[in-house]
Amino acid sequence: MIAGYQYAGLWRRAGAMLIDISLVAVVFSCLLLGWIALTGEMPDWGSRRVNILIAGTAFIMIILMIVLDSLLQGTPGLQLMDCRIVDASTGRRINIGQSVRRSMSVLLSILPGLVGLVWISWDRRGQAFHDKLAGTLVVRNDDALKSLTELSRESR
Repeated sequence: MIAGYQYAGLWRRAGAMLIDISLVAVVFSCLLLGWIALTGEMPDWGSRRVNILIAGTAFIMIILMIVLDSLLQGTPGLQLMDCRIVDASTGRRINIGQSVRRSMSVLLSILPGLVGLVWISWDRRGQAFHDKLAGTLVVRNDDALKSLTELSRESR
């Protein structure tokens, strides 16, 4: 364990993922409603336009995830669940390269029946497959877990 940190568990990370998925659904719905307002028509779900809208939303969300993970140490879901992403070896903020590797390898955690995500339960550091590939950890960012010495250092 990196000194002063507790690893985020499966349920905390699942809650964060549900928050993030909900936010993506809201963004997609807003884009779809905007489309309907501009064109006056409901697009056919199998149409090329809807596929472009879905692909565009996914692309925007991946870019946002990369930027948020590297700059703010996590997506809104992770932030709301009091978690942050850190470098597995130093405990410091991850760089953009790690964020890209982490984001691009999420499919490897999801595709084989979610095994890469459920692995968090058995891994001693709570790492999913994409965390291992990127060299990252998701830790709790809870001041209640810190010692008085650490809290006094942060207030300076």
